[in-house]
Amino acid sequence: MTTREPLAPQRPARSRLAACLVSAVTLSALAAQPAGAGNGAPAAGPGCADLARTVLAGSHLKSISSEVVPASGTLPAYCRVDLVPTRAVNVRVTLPLSTADAGTGGTYTGAWNGRVLNTGGGGYAGDLGDLGEAVRRGEVGSVTDTGHSSAWCDATDPRTGEANAQPGCGEAGGGFVLSPSGRLNTRQVDDFIDRSLHLQTVWALSLAKTYYGRAARRNYWVGGSTGGRQGWQMAQKYGDEYDGFLLGYPAVNWNRFIIGEAWPAVVVNELLGPAGLSPAKSAAAGAAAVAACDPEDGVIDGVVADPRRCTFDAREVKGLTPAEAEAIDLIWDGPRDADGNRLWGGITRGATFSVLLPGGNTMSPLIETYLRNWLEQDPDYDWRRNLTMEDFPRFFEASYRKFERTAATDSTDLSGVRRNNGRILFYAGTEDPLIVPFNSYNYQQRLFGRYGVPGTRSFVRTFYFPGVGHTEPDLAGTTDARSRLLDALEAWTEHGSVPESFDQKGPAPGTERTVCAYPDTATAPGAGASCRTRTSVPADLAAQSTTVLDRR
Repeated sequence: MTTREPLAPQRPARSRLAACLVSAVTLSALAAQPAGAGNGAPAAGPGCADLARTVLAGSHLKSISSEVVPASGTLPAYCRVDLVPTRAVNVRVTLPLSTADAGTGGTYTGAWNGRVLNTGGGGYAGDLGDLGEAVRRGEVGSVTDTGHSSAWCDATDPRTGEANAQPGCGEAGGGFVLSPSGRLNTRQVDDFIDRSLHLQTVWALSLAKTYYGRAARRNYWVGGSTGGRQGWQMAQKYGDEYDGFLLGYPAVNWNRFIIGEAWPAVVVNELLGPAGLSPAKSAAAGAAAVAACDPEDGVIDGVVADPRRCTFDAREVKGLTPAEAEAIDLIWDGPRDADGNRLWGGITRGATFSVLLPGGNTMSPLIETYLRNWLEQDPDYDWRRNLTMEDFPRFFEASYRKFERTAATDSTDLSGVRRNNGRILFYAGTEDPLIVPFNSYNYQQRLFGRYGVPGTRSFVRTFYFPGVGHTEPDLAGTTDARSRLLDALEAWTEHGSVPESFDQKGPAPGTERTVCAYPDTATAPGAGASCRTRTSVPADLAAQSTTVLDRR
């Protein structure tokens, strides 16, 4: 790590919508506070039992409740607020106890350290995720169901007399956007992609100010997968309202990555038929690729350091038929258009096929539900009969165009983050079998194209952890990885300590490696190595991280 001059504490900037809403719901609550309540004096807001009533009096909320949740296990007692700010959007906010509720031990007031930790969801959301992390850290936490739930999907829309959406929200929860008559509910798309997330943040900040009588000193977003995409969406659209973002293996490029990951099932269906590709054979091909490419980084540890440089051909694997080898190579490569231009990246060599190709002969429900409910607007759409390798580019572009303006999360304009002196810590695993690493490489490369490598790294630091799937990396030490990464983000944001590298545990006991901020590389094998600074991405890696649509 290197250290820069500490940044002066600052309140996050607010959009006009956020400022108006915060003002409206806190004015009546703050009017009765003694002078000095917002400038370092002890907080004098309402207790948790009265918080909901206080807020409701000055707002247009559909509903709100608040209660103190007793301590349990490693979780201290906290104030939990559940609210419905609009339509079917549910938001939960957890607050460390204030002085009014006998909260102690915080570094700001009561049990609070002054930070707000807005937490992202997973999959197609539809429920309120766990906020234990924020509670344990003494931070205000928030989460949203993104505007739908199984109960909402099944409820009757009084305007139409039919259910709001597909039964139980449909396959893998992705049918919440589609009515029983096949109409795409664009408001639900907007809630899922953007609107509910901003409401979540606005209300977390507002409730914190009302409850403690003091505004938050820092505002963060943290999430992985869908939660990572949500964070990037907030950075792209409301970047000046946050101080920092911790974004893992994100589902950015929403309208391209999902359709791109239908490719493995389409390939196997066309080349191998109903029997599909034996999971044992795809696993054997992956193991052979790792064995061939593992030594390229100078250390044989069962991990390919950068799978983009692994060009192992499945035809070298014994026991595969020519058709099976062809299918595996096409899946590794990813979809291309009729001219051979890359549309999207494939599963990396070494990563399992089992997530995007369950059983070796079908499509992941997370991908299939998008194809059916979002793209084709037909929950019974038979992709096996209608989607071929030849037609795939047409379907890919249709997805891209259909949601280009409403559900892409692919903008590289992070001017709001830069304007607010914000920081983004971004990470992904190189063997992610669900959101292929190409997705992150592509977005990262486009950021470099906009701001340059040094310019991007001044506020975005990215770490690619070799051998890691759709999860957090296993970092050296005893603290869990997510806490370590979040601590690093807060240290960078608040004290100027730039994250240069992390030591990652290897697959074998006692083996570790240094993972440097991309595109830097470690100067030596093992943990504790220094990083070799790079001001550009090697040409071969940059070329493998772009698509034909990026140039449009």
